[in-house]
Amino acid sequence: MEQRQTISQIAECVISEMERMQYSPATISTFRVKAKQLSRYVQEKTGTDYFTEELGRRYLADTIGFPFAENRWLTSPEASHIRCVRRIGEYQLYGAVLRNHAKNAKTLDGWELGDEKIIAAYVESVQTADNSDATKKLRIHHIRQFYEFLASRKVSGIHDISAQIISDYAASLQGESPVYTKHRLATLRFYFRFLKQKSILECDWSFAVPKVIAPKNLNVPALWSREELERLLKSIDRGSPAGKRDYAIILLVVQLGLRIADVSALRLDSLKWERNELEFIQHKTGNRVTQPLLEDVGWAIIDYIKYGRPKAESPFVFLTANAPYTPMKSGSIGCILDRHRARCGIEKKNGAVSGMHSLRHAMARRLLEQGTELSTVANIMGHTSYASTSPYLKVDIEGLRECALSLGEVLTDA
Repeated sequence: MEQRQTISQIAECVISEMERMQYSPATISTFRVKAKQLSRYVQEKTGTDYFTEELGRRYLADTIGFPFAENRWLTSPEASHIRCVRRIGEYQLYGAVLRNHAKNAKTLDGWELGDEKIIAAYVESVQTADNSDATKKLRIHHIRQFYEFLASRKVSGIHDISAQIISDYAASLQGESPVYTKHRLATLRFYFRFLKQKSILECDWSFAVPKVIAPKNLNVPALWSREELERLLKSIDRGSPAGKRDYAIILLVVQLGLRIADVSALRLDSLKWERNELEFIQHKTGNRVTQPLLEDVGWAIIDYIKYGRPKAESPFVFLTANAPYTPMKSGSIGCILDRHRARCGIEKKNGAVSGMHSLRHAMARRLLEQGTELSTVANIMGHTSYASTSPYLKVDIEGLRECALSLGEVLTDA
């Protein structure tokens, strides 16, 4: 039987992992101090140095008064205490250090309420299902959001669910986009069916989850003018490592139409310099794709790799600017555009898709305006159906004008 580790022993293991993951010395030093404080607290309360989740909660309550009565952001010292408890608990459970961002957290992990075993079974079911990684992450994330709603209503777990609670949850999504709401509620329906199938609940509450009809191609792509794109690219500080990275990423999306999931997963061996090509497995379709590595895109990537990319042993092209240097996640890449757009004063357009995906729209529109056939645009965009590409026709205004007939032409033909 494996011997149980003390808090002090776990802390040393965590520190070794943090050093391996290239956390900054200051971050490691802060963790060491907080871990010693946690160890002293537990020894005073129990006479031992063994960690439990309950002791972690009591420590945070006694030390910083967490959870707080008011809804507010954490201060840096408060976040340090919470990170310490999280890392000790995670290492005890998983034997690994997970990268956390407690600074902007308002609630402590433990969102499963009293349903830890149920959630663990659900997560295992999701992870083993034949779905894309993106779908799996969403099905877990959406259930976390549902449990956070339950906690806000003082519901202790899934066994206390009712039709009224489900209705209130659906009502709380008012104001969100129809597509987003549809996905959230579809995940909840999926979860309730899982609970019924596993005999965790006697009632299949999926019937009580309202259905949302979201029209296809509801969102109109944002119109990026050539001047706006030039302004956006010129606003990026290419003298900094992060700026070099962001510039290369935005060029990949604007010039080649890559999805952010493909940018995130782009590997160094995907860059076929001898052929001036980019070769990768497309995240959404699973197809191997080869695209020409345009000159300006290639030089931007070279500039980043040589002078901006951290010296880390990672097969991925784009890494975080701060230690530990890990591959850029899709969510982080998605925030790049917002940051630089705000910096150069380009406002979001109401009622239009305006995230990183809108830059793909800009590329598709440019190709359509140049007379490129829809089938070719679909292949470049990685669409398996022309229906997926058809929304881009909404923004080809000049093309539509060319198709318009004057009244005289109509009368002549008649």
